[in-house]
Amino acid sequence: MIEFLLKNLKGTDWEMLTAFVSPVFFEVVPTIGMAKVFGVIVKDFANTREFDRVREATQETIGKINERQANQCQLVKSLTKKQDHRSLGLNERQAFGHLVLKIYFAQIFSKHKSILDLRSSAFAWPSEWAPKPVYYQWSDDFKSGLQDLYQGFYTNDDQLLTAGLSKLNLLHAKNVINGHFGEGEQDAVRFSLEHFKKSLHAVFVSCKQNKAKLHPDFFALGAYLLCLYENLEGLDCPLDVRRAFLEVVTP
Repeated sequence: MIEFLLKNLKGTDWEMLTAFVSPVFFEVVPTIGMAKVFGVIVKDFANTREFDRVREATQETIGKINERQANQCQLVKSLTKKQDHRSLGLNERQAFGHLVLKIYFAQIFSKHKSILDLRSSAFAWPSEWAPKPVYYQWSDDFKSGLQDLYQGFYTNDDQLLTAGLSKLNLLHAKNVINGHFGEGEQDAVRFSLEHFKKSLHAVFVSCKQNKAKLHPDFFALGAYLLCLYENLEGLDCPLDVRRAFLEVVTP
């Protein structure tokens, strides 16, 4: 069923989602659970009233975070007057990328549902953010593991990072995931879809080799990350990911 639905994505705006669902992916994620996640996303697509509520809650969260960076927020608002963000200057592209990263992390750490559409086309004039109604509620256990993973990595807390990987059943792939994030302070990261796909495939292969099953929510997370990478790769500039993360999680 999932394979049939994915084939129907070809030729649409969401064709890129088929890129990360490799044959190995079907071997390490329970098919029934993945079909349920896909079904929820498709069903909710038509629930515009709920989407409006989710989007309002998300914008409120981002607004509170940006109150601590008033000048940057003002700059980001000016970006929306331009149709193509790739034509912006370096400082403007970095400010825009910083905003997108904060939206990504804020939704991971929010109690609300996450809007998955972070594609570049979702940030077009005249709206600051005009995503398609593709959103999802992470299960508590999955979100807890993901939060621990990010918190552990970006605060250099290896114990917390290990705990997050364990919750996600990914402890066996720790070296692969650390390799994906890269070394250094994460203050000048260039995003590459090709790098992301290779890292994801390596994680799936590790799961297969270790007979480990992934949580069905990885299907939604993969879509979320693909949208993020598509957008940030196009900006073609280094981004301070650690700073974006800390601005979101620091009270």
